[in-house]
Amino acid sequence: MKPYGSFVPTDHQALLLLIGLMPGCELCAKEPAARSVKPNTVLDSEAELGMPNPADSESEAAVDNGLTRFKNRFPSPAPNPKVKTKIELVKNAQGLLVRSEKSYQEAQDHVARYLEDAYLKQLREYYPKQKDVQVKVANRPAAEGLLIHENLIYARWGNRAMVLDLYLPARHDGLRPVVIWVHGGGWRWGSHRTYRSAAMKLAKRGFATACVEYRLAGEATFPAAVYDVKAATRWLRAHAAKYDVDPTRIGITGGSAGGNIAVLTAVTFGDKRFEGPGNHLDQSSEIQCVVSLYGAMSWTARQWAGSHQPPELHRETTPDFHIMNGSPLPPILFLNEWDRRSDRRWGADTMQWIKKNKTTHPAKLGLFNAPHAFIHFEPHQDQAVQILATFFGEHLPAVESE
Repeated sequence: MKPYGSFVPTDHQALLLLIGLMPGCELCAKEPAARSVKPNTVLDSEAELGMPNPADSESEAAVDNGLTRFKNRFPSPAPNPKVKTKIELVKNAQGLLVRSEKSYQEAQDHVARYLEDAYLKQLREYYPKQKDVQVKVANRPAAEGLLIHENLIYARWGNRAMVLDLYLPARHDGLRPVVIWVHGGGWRWGSHRTYRSAAMKLAKRGFATACVEYRLAGEATFPAAVYDVKAATRWLRAHAAKYDVDPTRIGITGGSAGGNIAVLTAVTFGDKRFEGPGNHLDQSSEIQCVVSLYGAMSWTARQWAGSHQPPELHRETTPDFHIMNGSPLPPILFLNEWDRRSDRRWGADTMQWIKKNKTTHPAKLGLFNAPHAFIHFEPHQDQAVQILATFFGEHLPAVESE
């Protein structure tokens, strides 16, 4: 099977295969049988992957009720006191609350610990051909060729200011297409700054890129994160002329929990329950295409919506629930780590459903030869950015920078 685009992998490169909606296309035909976890599962933590939740045994009537119980609105987002990870907020020069530099550094330190505690071990175990590959946390690239606007306030919730980082190619012909980046972290931790290096590298390929901060579960439960990303999307359209970006060409990508939020942002367009009471409501939050980097499609952490909330609300946190109930789906690429090829909940089940029910829809599944969270680490980040540039170049045509 041909690799995606013109990227031809070697033993030490990352892309194994991409599967599109083509006649006779097989979806991982030789992979092990899928784990016995039902769709729309809610897990207490990412460490419990593969463990069925008791809520899955509820009656079909309860499942059907999920379409009507929250038909008009969701409960107002509120801090979840059960989330142990808290972020520190401080006042900026304008008296608004923003994340502290200490909090951002803690998020970066978490990525470095993950490399040593999990990523390298998984790389050696699952990818023996890469045993001699030197892996490190990706560094921020040089700013040459870019216009950088960091810590831009895109929304305010009371005195809480939400920020994004915007990276623009200095040389461009016409309006720049935009790609929004949504960080991961189990809906409970993480920082948009940990995606700066990947976003800047994509910007050097001709795309405007925006790393978006969103409220974590300890600060505000579901659907606050989706409210935030949609507010950032509307802000980008409202300021399109100022930054020479194309409001008609906006894509989105995110990793792990961020992949879940990115796809939710895309597939809930037109659903007013997900817009929130934010700013620039005269602007559209529509997304033209999406890449889910190992994003959770049929499960989320219980703490995101709140463990006290009913199963009907938790189902609303899963993209599969919306896709399988008729929500619009833009062109999508699922780019997942190879060692979870038997875990269908990261996009494989979704692909099978799309093949069966929306056979002409542009969707692809990619299996990447590196562990979970590969977007943070070199050399895998460069290879992943190349794949993203190919996909977004197809659906948001851009001018390559020299």
